[in-house]
Amino acid sequence: MRRLVSVLGVSVVSVGMALGGATGASAASGPTASGVIESSGGDTVSAQPPVSRPDTRHCTVTLADHFKSNAADLSPQLYSGSVQVPDECKGKWSKVVLDSTTSVSGRQYDRSGELEIGGVPVWFGTTQEPNGAKPTTFSFSKDITEFSSLFKTPQKFSGGYTNYMSDVYTGNYDQTVKITFYLADRKHPAPDVPDKVVGVPVADLTPGSATASTTLSDLPRNIIRAQLETTLKGNGCDEQWFTAVPDAVAAKFPGAGLCAAGAYREAAVSVDGTPAGDVGTFPHIYSGGIVPTLWRPVVAIDTLDMRTESLDLTPFAGRLVDGKTHSISFGINPIGDTWNVRAALFLWTDHHRAQTSGALTEDSVAASPATSTTAGDPVDGTVKYAETARRSDMLSGYVDTLAGRVVTTVNTSRNWSNSGSVGDSGMVQSITQQDAMTTQSVSRIGHRVVRSASLNESYPISVDFSAADYVNDQNFSLNGTVDMTQQVSSSVRTGSQLVRRGWDWNVTSYGVLARKDGTTSESDGHSTTSYAGTDDNGRPYWHRITTDHGQVVTDRQH
Repeated sequence: MRRLVSVLGVSVVSVGMALGGATGASAASGPTASGVIESSGGDTVSAQPPVSRPDTRHCTVTLADHFKSNAADLSPQLYSGSVQVPDECKGKWSKVVLDSTTSVSGRQYDRSGELEIGGVPVWFGTTQEPNGAKPTTFSFSKDITEFSSLFKTPQKFSGGYTNYMSDVYTGNYDQTVKITFYLADRKHPAPDVPDKVVGVPVADLTPGSATASTTLSDLPRNIIRAQLETTLKGNGCDEQWFTAVPDAVAAKFPGAGLCAAGAYREAAVSVDGTPAGDVGTFPHIYSGGIVPTLWRPVVAIDTLDMRTESLDLTPFAGRLVDGKTHSISFGINPIGDTWNVRAALFLWTDHHRAQTSGALTEDSVAASPATSTTAGDPVDGTVKYAETARRSDMLSGYVDTLAGRVVTTVNTSRNWSNSGSVGDSGMVQSITQQDAMTTQSVSRIGHRVVRSASLNESYPISVDFSAADYVNDQNFSLNGTVDMTQQVSSSVRTGSQLVRRGWDWNVTSYGVLARKDGTTSESDGHSTTSYAGTDDNGRPYWHRITTDHGQVVTDRQH
């Protein structure tokens, strides 16, 4: 048996979901006399605001139309082809939106999916698990306007969910994926988007190979701004990396299979071997994670479309314009298991000069954060521990443009802590994590600020989980509570124009799943999710949903 508490969503937890899915015991219309929840489909709901759509002329291109993740012989397959904007919608776009709708029935694990266009990762996410014979449908929309430069010419694409099927795991993900291009007009102008987007392909990182690099060539010779956007996905023992415990704690429960290496994770980024900063990640939880009934019908935050983290590389712009090849490296240390890295480099260029020049002038990015770890001795069979990690980094560089020398200084910081306890022979775990990341970027010509940007992210999460009654795969009781929040505030000022956005998005959920002698005896849950902040137009938005027995009880928004 693999570790239950830290590999939440693998082994018994996911097997429990697969078994529950076969009987339709995860979504609900209400409890039966035996307390088992009967399936009602369980389509996902979210408090997140929808992507706004400008009222302009638009065209839709279909990438996948009810495309199955597995062929008739059950082998996995991806949809692919070439995407080209219709002639009637060529030009500048006010917005470009990706829409994805998927349905699945039967028994299946949660799976990973992605979409790559022109060699650039445009989307990376995971699935909702099915709830039995009645199809479960889950959808998301994503604003991909920042990728607009890709669509100036036809581009090859490939995407979909990588899925395994058998006589037991019968769920086949049925996918419909479209991109809609909304033309710009006077009322809905085209936003400032990168002039070029470059894919940064990086091999998976593992404990045996914790660093990987890629080489980029043919970069523009007139770069003035650069932004690296990265999505990180942990797997195995790092699937829920925030529940991993210090090595000393794992050693106190040698038979429990606790995931170790501590809970702090970051991807250290370097450009041509020079430290450029670190990338954290939101504590994503997949729909089979911890206890599957936690996520019916509200999935965890950003499960379907995983959150991307940004790293401002503008101080390196003067190096990147020399016409040579350049390397970007990622490294995770400590690392407990395999990590997928999906990254893209967004570049803005000088529209009035074919060649810019510049230099990196200051780099105070630490090789590693300042950390501390404490772990106590067992008290009544329970061990408590605490970890902290802190970073404070700075980069500065300049680019000579037609408008003058632009000096950009980027300050980043991260303040992280994780404390928890493990008891009952390692089968009960409680953790509380705080993670606050800030970025301040200021570009000046002389003493005049030409652009400033700030980003503040806070990702608090607490998890309580028990598998104390586990006997074997046919006899167990799992229960868990998760309280996760995504707090974000951002502002960008360019000249006299100021754009602000912020939100506080919370999901609090409880789930229980039990089997006795191979039969699901208990499968239930309830949750509350709320969003308070602004939508993508900066307008106030509030939404709150409560659920019980897998059904929406209240749904209020304004």
